[in-house]
Amino acid sequence: MNLKMLIFIMAEPASHIPKLVEVDPTPLWYRITGTLIFAAIIGLIVTLGFIIRDYLRVDPLASVYRQCRKPLIQYRLEKNTWPADFDFAKPSADLAAYGFNEAVKKSMGDCDIPGKWSFTLNKGPMGPGKPTIIFQPTESDIFSRRVLLILDERLDDGVPETGDFRVTDELGAFRLKDQ
Repeated sequence: MNLKMLIFIMAEPASHIPKLVEVDPTPLWYRITGTLIFAAIIGLIVTLGFIIRDYLRVDPLASVYRQCRKPLIQYRLEKNTWPADFDFAKPSADLAAYGFNEAVKKSMGDCDIPGKWSFTLNKGPMGPGKPTIIFQPTESDIFSRRVLLILDERLDDGVPETGDFRVTDELGAFRLKDQ
């Protein structure tokens, strides 16, 4: 071995450890904490997306309740009686004179939660003799119930068992008053 080769060998780094085998200098707890914080932020963003979606779905439902209320109360004040029970898909001819179809058609079209709308005087969670607008979602799941609970906060007292708007597992019911 000559002197030049010896100097060259000494000038090289002492270890020839491949990059694949090298240990990361950051501590393991630091990397785990960073990953957990990132996962928590992603989880919060997804949850916030669902909450915003539910709040945006409430406005069309509230609009249906508000729009159908006016012709029904007008009918009650002029005829001194509430109309017979009916489904919003087939309202009576008497209600057409009060603009019920026009008032409800657009707001029902904007509603993105499918379901059955109806008016009843003697059935529903409010009891007999109380005029009630009932919305029964096609799929009674946690998502539609959450939207109905938000709607209860917007239209009434926010408590599903009390007030003029009641929420059960299957439906949302809004009681009308003479005004």
